[in-house]
Amino acid sequence: MIAAADVVAMLCRLMPMHLWLDRVGAIRSAGPTLRKLIGDAADFGTAFEVIGGAGADLSWDATGTADRLFLRLRSAPQVVLRGRGAALPFATGAPGEGALINLGFGIGLGDGVRQFALTDQDFAPAELAMELLFLSQANAAMMAELSRFNLRLEEARMAAEAQALTDPLTGVFNRRGLTIAVEAALLGAGAAGGPGFALLHIDLDLFKAVNDTHGHAAGDAVLRAVAARLSAETRLCDSVARMGGDEFVLLLPGLTDADKLLKLARRIIERVEEPVRVAEADCRISASIGAVVSTWYDTLDAQRMQRDADAALYAAKAGGRGAVVLADATSRKGAA
Repeated sequence: MIAAADVVAMLCRLMPMHLWLDRVGAIRSAGPTLRKLIGDAADFGTAFEVIGGAGADLSWDATGTADRLFLRLRSAPQVVLRGRGAALPFATGAPGEGALINLGFGIGLGDGVRQFALTDQDFAPAELAMELLFLSQANAAMMAELSRFNLRLEEARMAAEAQALTDPLTGVFNRRGLTIAVEAALLGAGAAGGPGFALLHIDLDLFKAVNDTHGHAAGDAVLRAVAARLSAETRLCDSVARMGGDEFVLLLPGLTDADKLLKLARRIIERVEEPVRVAEADCRISASIGAVVSTWYDTLDAQRMQRDADAALYAAKAGGRGAVVLADATSRKGAA
């Protein structure tokens, strides 16, 4: 005669999801994995709700079996276990006096593993659940790697896109980047009640002398310093672009007041005129600025605005450099 404790030990080893009930539904034994699901429940009704399957009332037929039995966990109603049971004869030898049920997660295996933090140690080696678990883990690993690959691909795409819009020497926008920013500003300004914007064209004075006296490496250092100073004097919503050579453009959304624009331009000139220290030499330059505002136009045209800003820039340089000139507002009305 095998002792009951030995029977329980064998069941736990071979069937970690087994449920052994006595004739009144008390739980005589539950597999170690099943115990993780039902806690310390002592009887069938406390642990489970029968929701379907042959023998759902646990009063099985003369064959003493019940296939496709579906049980819902009362502690976690979203979890439904499925299994097969057999009636066990006790004192009277008649079926229906107790039951042995072997349960599993079915298609809910993945969710059950995650919810209850189960591992391969919680399943019998020969169970199909082990194969499904390994497949699930392999699929999860593959999806995680695919997600990381997609993230790296997106980061590479964004880096390439940013590189295509950025001046490699100074790190500010290049001509293409400015074009996109201006197009967006035009769309915003063209909308009903949309904000206007200002364009400042900046040309560095005396920059050629820096190159001739100190060399092109010093000239590059000055350009980088100017780009940094322009970025420091503008807002996060503003765009700073190098158009090539020693020419820069600022796009300033929402700045349409002429007095404020002049004040900003003069502050920028003062910052640019601060010497740039390169190889123990002070490189000194200045800047001329031409400015135009979108609200001065009845019809917005980016090319016309840029030409007007260039014309104002040339006027500033002709007037002695180190100055700012606003494009003539009155002559812009009605411009096509």
